[in-house]
Amino acid sequence: MGKELFTIARIFGAYYEIYSEATSYALAVLKGKLRLKNSNERHPFVVGDMILAEKSSGEEWVISERLERKNYLTRKSDKGDSHVLCANLDQLAILASCKDPETKPGFIDRLLAASYHTEIPPLIIFTKKDLVSEEEITDRETYYRELGYDVMSVSLLSEESILPLWEKIKGKRTFLCGNSGVGKSTLMNHLHQKTVQRTNLVSGSTKKGKHTTTNSFALFLEGNTVLIDSPGVKEWGILHLTPNELWESFPELRKVKESCQEIYCCELGSECPMRKYMNETMDETRKKSLESMIESLENPYRVTRRDHWSKAVTKRY
Repeated sequence: MGKELFTIARIFGAYYEIYSEATSYALAVLKGKLRLKNSNERHPFVVGDMILAEKSSGEEWVISERLERKNYLTRKSDKGDSHVLCANLDQLAILASCKDPETKPGFIDRLLAASYHTEIPPLIIFTKKDLVSEEEITDRETYYRELGYDVMSVSLLSEESILPLWEKIKGKRTFLCGNSGVGKSTLMNHLHQKTVQRTNLVSGSTKKGKHTTTNSFALFLEGNTVLIDSPGVKEWGILHLTPNELWESFPELRKVKESCQEIYCCELGSECPMRKYMNETMDETRKKSLESMIESLENPYRVTRRDHWSKAVTKRY
């Protein structure tokens, strides 16, 4: 038996769960030379990596090569600690809970910034829409849709509500990301139509989510549909981005830059059109997000803002 093309589905320390249509799931280890290979990442392989593997003399497979990545999603919270979470994505699904716990706009904007520079299209999914009014759902969807993002809302209690999501993910590799308690595992269970992840209730005392996913894993569904679940995170580190990349990730600022006469400048000085737009015209919620992210780059160990949607959002409708 020769080498076979697999996708890494999950990582258990030195062991890998790999998947191919021909073999289904299998257990694998790295070839010796790959274990010794230096890497600037926490781990040389991540979920979603395409690899070549061959059967060993025992039951295990041996990974001999990692194919070049189409893209990958990174977060970085500390200097020198870049964490690649997954690779070869078609889209990033940002799950944002409307309530219990409410996802802050700043968290959404950080993920949008991270996805922009990887050229991974984002899909914003507001969950638990049954806990708020229709007017609030419309406000949330319109707010991001007017910025050019793909947005939808679901109720995790309704199969009918989740059905339209299947059309968004069918035939694609989608990474699900959100805070703990937003409903990622419940959504995975609905889409797979059986329990694949243990779900947990939100803490009654803190209104914060309880972690149920401890490491990323890929679920392979019909029609070449792949869902990659991830552990819930409190904040998305963006220290791998430069200040210019951060500013340009905001579509309203990117549009302003396109009309700037100083094509090769971008020093973000006091006369910069993007800076003027932020100070004079930018929506207050978006401005707070950008200021918080700029502060992250300048002071990685700051105390983060905890503004909630109801306190930060500027009503424009």
